Order: sequence, then structure tokens, then C-alpha cells
Amino acid sequence: MTKREKTRELFIELINEQLKQHNVSYEDVKEDPEWYMNYRTSVESEEAFISHCISRIREVLKLNKNMATKEAQWFILQWGLTLEKTPTTTIKKQKTI
Repeated sequence: MTKREKTRELFIELINEQLKQHNVSYEDVKEDPEWYMNYRTSVESEEAFISHCISRIREVLKLNKNMATKEAQWFILQWGLTLEKTPTTTIKKQKTI
């Protein structure tokens, strides 16, 4: 198996992993070019997923931790699920004298 094939299989595995919480798979979403915008995840779930990605990338592609982290960040940038909206706090401006 070529490195390109390994990478493709791994990325499909990772897509399936992040979609597992929504009970869908790569096969269900592959025809929709904006599929990753249709599903949301929490910050905590994304952090756990990134750790999983780094581990799997290191194992499958035999990259060091720094390079695997960069690959995981690229993965999230390209195919990461949208984060759930969290309420923001309003900061009151102080009067300046």
C-alpha cells in the first residue's frame, strides 16, 4: 500500500470517528462537499478527537509528535466539524475620566 493510500484510509477512519457521535459515516456524507458544516461538536469533544488524531497519525503514518500534531491541525482545518455555539459574556466598558 502506498503512503497516499494509507493517508486516505486514515483520513476516512478519522472522518468516521468524528461523525460517530452523529451516527453517520463517510459513506453517508461523501457526496456533500460541505458535510462538515452540517454537524456540530463541542470544544471538549474536538480536543479529545485531536488527541485521537495525533495518536493514529503517529501510529499509521509513522510521524513524530510534532509532525502528527500539524497533520491533525490541518485535518481539523479542512474537515473538522463546526463547533457548537457557546454563549459569550458581555464586557461592560468602564467610564474613563
